[in-house]
Amino acid sequence: MTAQAHRSSAENSTTLKAKAIRHADFLLLLTLFAFFRFGSVLFFRPGGYTRDYSDLIFYQSRASWQDFGLLPYRDYWSEYPPLFAWFSLWVDALARRIPLWEDERLWYAAIFGLCMALAETVTLVCLYWLARRLHGEGALRVAWIYACLFLPVYFLGGWYDALPVATIFLGLAILVRWPGLLGALFAGAVTGVGGLLKLVPLATLAVVPLAIPRWPARLAAGIVALGIVVAGYAWAYLHGPLMTLTSIRSLTDRTGWATLYAWANGYTRLGKVLGGVFDPNATIAQYEAIFPERLFTVGWLLLGGLALVLLWRRRAAPHPPQTIVAFAALTYTVLLLAYTAWNPQYALYLLPFIALLWPNARGVGYALALTALTLVEHPIYHNLIGPDYAPIYRRLIDVDYRSLFLAIIVARTVVLLALALDLLTLLWPAWRRLRRLSPLLAAAAVLGIVLLLPQFGRAYVAGRLATSEARPLARFVNALPGDLPVMAQQLALGRQLRPLLDDPARLHLFGGRPGRIDPLPQLATGPFLYIRSGNDDPALVEAVEQQYGCPERQPLDRWELWFCNGMAAPLVARFAEGIELVAVTAPPRAADPLQVTLFWRATAPIPRDYTVFVHVVDATGAMAGQWDQQPAAGESPTTGWQPGALVVDEYQIPLNARGTVAPYRLLAGLYDAPTGERLAVAETARPVSDGRLEIATLEAR
Repeated sequence: MTAQAHRSSAENSTTLKAKAIRHADFLLLLTLFAFFRFGSVLFFRPGGYTRDYSDLIFYQSRASWQDFGLLPYRDYWSEYPPLFAWFSLWVDALARRIPLWEDERLWYAAIFGLCMALAETVTLVCLYWLARRLHGEGALRVAWIYACLFLPVYFLGGWYDALPVATIFLGLAILVRWPGLLGALFAGAVTGVGGLLKLVPLATLAVVPLAIPRWPARLAAGIVALGIVVAGYAWAYLHGPLMTLTSIRSLTDRTGWATLYAWANGYTRLGKVLGGVFDPNATIAQYEAIFPERLFTVGWLLLGGLALVLLWRRRAAPHPPQTIVAFAALTYTVLLLAYTAWNPQYALYLLPFIALLWPNARGVGYALALTALTLVEHPIYHNLIGPDYAPIYRRLIDVDYRSLFLAIIVARTVVLLALALDLLTLLWPAWRRLRRLSPLLAAAAVLGIVLLLPQFGRAYVAGRLATSEARPLARFVNALPGDLPVMAQQLALGRQLRPLLDDPARLHLFGGRPGRIDPLPQLATGPFLYIRSGNDDPALVEAVEQQYGCPERQPLDRWELWFCNGMAAPLVARFAEGIELVAVTAPPRAADPLQVTLFWRATAPIPRDYTVFVHVVDATGAMAGQWDQQPAAGESPTTGWQPGALVVDEYQIPLNARGTVAPYRLLAGLYDAPTGERLAVAETARPVSDGRLEIATLEAR
């Protein structure tokens, strides 16, 4: 080796050492970042308790079909672009080489997640490099703000958006670093690969006129990017023309969800792509659009195009890095405002821009607002609250949970508009007076959701009450006098039932180990209700029977209610034909809808099918609401009642309180539908008029 070569090698070593020292803090952060991401993939369950494995289960399910020789774009169509569909096949093929763990998803999830973590690491490196151009020595703040964000970690192992996000920021870094033909070609290639994963990265081409000064290079970037996407689809078409065309149609024919556009068209549920994937003629749209959603999409895109033209004409390319990054951020914000569908993971496309452009309290505020709204929507709303309950449960929920979904959509849209406005003030300093408006809009949107948190809580409780096996038990106990103790042995029953009671403290568990009856003797100083389960300790059951006496017993679903220590079984009224109204649960105040539960019992077989009516009348006797049905919405006709068994009869009564005068009286009874003749009330302590029994009094709403 020559002396000159030795000097060159020494200089390179010195340069690398100097760079390592200069970026030492970032290298430490990068090491911890990568280790944390990789560790979270291996040791956290994607989606947590509320949605185990998230979309990952669909990715793996589709990929596993290759065991039958079925491949995407050849044997079935896919809503995912070709490169991701093939990537998922590769992950599944690699995972199948490893012996199965107890959960068969482990190795697919681990390999998939490690790839996502690697993509996240690429994103962080690109962010740091771009931040050096934008903020100089303050670049490290950008890196640690992004590293500390929760949402990218949450979506890391369950969705694949980390891959296209990495291509977006790698493409931006290349455009800023090499604003010439070579940079245009490399950026176009990266963008094209991103477009084959998800079409969204193709929007990066919008900044090419601002970053690249010459038209041949600009055209080269677009040609390379679009050429790669076309080549990918062409390859798929050669192997499966029909399914490839259907896959493309799944992108163009799908309707929106979780946006104001979809809501205006009457679609208020979580979105998905419909149709059997083996059917090339499958219907993709989820609803018939009332107005042309794509017209609004085109309008937003035209506004984005106008902003590009104005920036392009303002000065010659290349523009400063901050302008390029800010316009890219504006492009993706406008794209999300324009698109008729929203998935929670779309927030991942904006969070890196927020950290990069506002590495301060302003940016952290935007990031937290977007994160909070994303998590409130999914998993809190879509998983903890609903709304996809079966019809049998939906009629039991007395909260308008779909209005909460609309509130989330409006709040998220306001935050996106605030971001777009703030980005415009970065691009056009003359508008800087509007900078104060943007955070105020975002804060107002989040505050609106915070104020609705009690409603979210009510919706959750109503949904759990509607779907719980212990619902009839809870409704019956709530109808009993509030000072009456309720006893049970089973811990699982106690944890399920207690939160559903108006007074949770009235429920007491006894036992806990074989032969232990405490604390029942200390609590049972008077009448009490014992809820007997089938797996109760027989010795304790015998002790309760012998020591306290429980002569009256009534079956309710899979439990048996024992009325002990001198407690008489409740009774509201006796009707003719041996029908008894045992208990009534109704709210203290009028509500729309009004949720009422009636508990019936037959003392003998009933010869006819009677219809139950429930009327709500105001202080003047005017009707404010009514509902007629065979018991339990027709599922428990009176001729099928078993003597002695309790029948749970639920009602959701639409209430029209306009022009009425409180208080309201709740009246109920039965009648023979063919003749209209009401069943007589034989015995009750409550007021009766014209066969209508007054079962409750309600105050004003």
